[in-house]
Amino acid sequence: MRLESFVSKHYNELNPNDLIIWRYIYQHKEQCLAMNIETLASLCNVSRSTVMRFAQKIGISGYSELKACLRLELDEAAMDASGELTRIVCDSNVKAIRYFQKQEYTRVCKLLFEAERIFVYGTGRAQRSAAEEFKRMMLSLNILIYLIPAEGELRKITRMMRPKDVFLVISKSGENEAVRTVLFEMDSKGIPTISLTRYGNSTIAKLCAENLFVNIEEIAVLEDTNFESMLLLFIILEILFTRFVEYRARQLAWTKEDAGKG
Repeated sequence: MRLESFVSKHYNELNPNDLIIWRYIYQHKEQCLAMNIETLASLCNVSRSTVMRFAQKIGISGYSELKACLRLELDEAAMDASGELTRIVCDSNVKAIRYFQKQEYTRVCKLLFEAERIFVYGTGRAQRSAAEEFKRMMLSLNILIYLIPAEGELRKITRMMRPKDVFLVISKSGENEAVRTVLFEMDSKGIPTISLTRYGNSTIAKLCAENLFVNIEEIAVLEDTNFESMLLLFIILEILFTRFVEYRARQLAWTKEDAGKG
């Protein structure tokens, strides 16, 4: 039973000093776990025996049992919060997967299929990991992805790219000055570009010919700490790969059929 329930059940039996003790405990639950009875009594300006009587009035044997109830209550609250976080993340990912599943990505697949070379650049660690995974998947089709490791190489390789190449940039924020600069250069050279960013009217998305979007949400896990799941970057690239496999199979079948007619 929660401490609030004990207090509510015996509220009419509590005097002003008891209510002072209860209000302090209610507002400082975590701190009270680390306090002995003398410290709590001092902070409430009451005696040690008054704290003991308060515990007994609400149906608890003493201060030790009161702290045990408080610990159980906080642990249960933490478990509830953890379960809620898990539900939020899972629900968000499931909704995204269902959305991605409905998309054909035909224009993106066409660019990848017709490209002589495919270059991929990720603006951060997770983005580079997603690019590595996409390279691994495409290699199973004997298609080599050229990963660009850093900004310096990005500028140099851009000067070497041709209109029959394709450039895919993976950026969580969709804002990166180095990428923005090279996208202008690629546009002037007629190089097709694809962006994978979070939803929003970002600079990178606006500068690319084709766009893939993911919903990367910030979820509070602690009072001053947020969590961002990057899983969707990997999921959308995997679904894009399966769409590409299907698109490629159709194109090769039509090519074979046309050759047979000839």
